[in-house]
Amino acid sequence: LRYHAMAPLISHLKEIGELEAESVTQKEAFEAGSLFAKTEGILPAPEANHAIAQAIREAKKASSGQVVLFNLCGHGHFDM
Repeated sequence: LRYHAMAPLISHLKEIGELEAESVTQKEAFEAGSLFAKTEGILPAPEANHAIAQAIREAKKASSGQVVLFNLCGHGHFDM
């Protein structure tokens, strides 16, 4: 969603190893948002779809009993 070099704090956190940056294609983000809306009944904002896509990726790698937590902020009702 955000190019990490454009935000000094995010860039710093990446440099010191406190976060990992991942890329998500627009198609993957859109598909993740659609799946989330269908399964959870919540229409996410387009920006949040990137986080949903990465959460789905992490969930697929997780072992049984692990929990994947992500922050969903915003809804897409105004974007329709």
